[in-house]
Amino acid sequence: RGKSLQNILVEVIDSNGVPVRTFKTNAQGQFAAATQMQNGTYKVYFEDPQKTHEFEVVEINLNGEIFQPLEATSVDAREKLRRELFGGPISA
Repeated sequence: RGKSLQNILVEVIDSNGVPVRTFKTNAQGQFAAATQMQNGTYKVYFEDPQKTHEFEVVEINLNGEIFQPLEATSVDAREKLRRELFGGPISA
């Protein structure tokens, strides 16, 4: 929703449930891996230590190509209520 979130914890889990990377977003809300990850399917979890923002888990598939930037959007109380009333998934 137009704001970058600093200090969000990002954990990447492989298809066997094993954590393979952990990051913390910088002041611009960015994180990056410096070393290549193996091809496969991963789940990316986002956690706000302040418990202000909630995120849905994102699934990514790596196939040997450069992975384009991932954008995750937090879900606030107003958005949760809207979804409860009208349905729809949490955006990631």
